[in-house]
Amino acid sequence: MLKKSVTYIIMVCIAAAFCSCRQQNSLPDLRETYAYKDTKPFGAFAAHELFKKSYPGSKIEIIKEAFADNYAWDYDTASVYINISKHFYSTERDANSLMDFVYKGNTALIAAADIDSTLLNKIYCKQDENYTVETISDKPFRKTAVTLIAAITPAKDSFQYFYKPFSSYFSQLNGSYARKAGYNDDGKTNFFVFFWGKGRLYLHAEPKAFSNYFLLTKNNYEYLQHISSMLPAAPQNIYWDNFYNKKNYKNQDDNNNFSTFSTIMKYPPLKKAFWIALVLLLLYIFFNSKRRQRIVPIVKKPENTSIAFAEAIAGLYLTEKDNKLIAEKIVTYFNEYLRTKYFITGSINDPAYADTLSRKSGVAVTLTTPLINEIKAVGGNEKITDQQLLTLNGLIEKFYKNKA
Repeated sequence: MLKKSVTYIIMVCIAAAFCSCRQQNSLPDLRETYAYKDTKPFGAFAAHELFKKSYPGSKIEIIKEAFADNYAWDYDTASVYINISKHFYSTERDANSLMDFVYKGNTALIAAADIDSTLLNKIYCKQDENYTVETISDKPFRKTAVTLIAAITPAKDSFQYFYKPFSSYFSQLNGSYARKAGYNDDGKTNFFVFFWGKGRLYLHAEPKAFSNYFLLTKNNYEYLQHISSMLPAAPQNIYWDNFYNKKNYKNQDDNNNFSTFSTIMKYPPLKKAFWIALVLLLLYIFFNSKRRQRIVPIVKKPENTSIAFAEAIAGLYLTEKDNKLIAEKIVTYFNEYLRTKYFITGSINDPAYADTLSRKSGVAVTLTTPLINEIKAVGGNEKITDQQLLTLNGLIEKFYKNKA
């Protein structure tokens, strides 16, 4: 009964600590998932539906593998690849495959606030080095906007919403192959097109401009429509990436994600509650396991039954003083050894037996001859003296020591 009471008290303390320290947040779920089925503010459901309406006769295929591991576009020459994610972290192999895809005449649109330098280095472009993953409290909310160049929107309309400012941009472009396509409030380029081979690579530094929240604010959906007009009108295939989006969404550190250790450590009250709960849990495990631990029994060392059996048989022979029986057993064992080791199966009475044994074993004939003679003598006598038994055993031991 006492044990159950202690358990209940500890559980109540842990629950109270978490409930008292966890901050209440009235904000909606602001995680930047950019999942094509996600209807939360920073999902990409609206963008996916708008792209579907832009290509009513085509099916958008969902890609769930890394770029280099997908062979669906090996023979594409006029297809469109779309990637909207918070981070775009590619391997060297993925980046090479993407550039090959574009070079053959295909189009790729990647919108990510943090594009890996593996890809950017290949096109000699650079994203803002000061970019960091921001939390809700890092910057105040305000009206912020993105704008496309006049060649795309002659009216020079800006598309704005109320949130953290659009701050990610490209600080360096390749003047030979890249052309500016859009900019933020500060006039810094956040959207450009890179011409490579027969295709085009569009890079956008603000995936939030493709979010449900942004596109459903006033007439901001027109921003995506203008971008869609830059893509091929009748593509061979349309691919929507869902690999890098999922991979990086699981690793990101967002404001409302209380499932990660780093988020717990970010809030002092929650951090304190976590350590209190952990200490209480360790104390409970320590004291509870100490009371229930059983005495470890001493395991006896296993006995060698073969040695015990041999000692018992030897004792029996010595007690009976049957030297003849002991000698016969020694000779039988020796003959079996010769048969298995040297394949000698002839009769011991053969005059050439000692020579044969000497040649096969490498033991001098001066030793094998008296040994064979002693074995014959033991076999011909009814009684064996202690001296004869010792002589036989000594000769056999010498044979074992001198054999090749």
